[in-house]
Amino acid sequence: MGFYAKLKSQPAAAVVRAAYQDDRPSAWLQENADIPQLVLPFTVGGDEKSNDLFGLYDRSIELLLSVKKP
Repeated sequence: MGFYAKLKSQPAAAVVRAAYQDDRPSAWLQENADIPQLVLPFTVGGDEKSNDLFGLYDRSIELLLSVKKP
């Protein structure tokens, strides 16, 4: 079974990447597989809600749970 066929039969919920990674591969996959792209903070201070280690964990979990399952 090819990559696209597998994505159609078992769709992924999202393309996940860290903020420091190049966004071109995940943007390409987002467009071609029609699934959302999710950018996770990679460290404390990685976004406005990740002020400490607990905030980083809470924010990462919040973002992951915000993805709608196909």
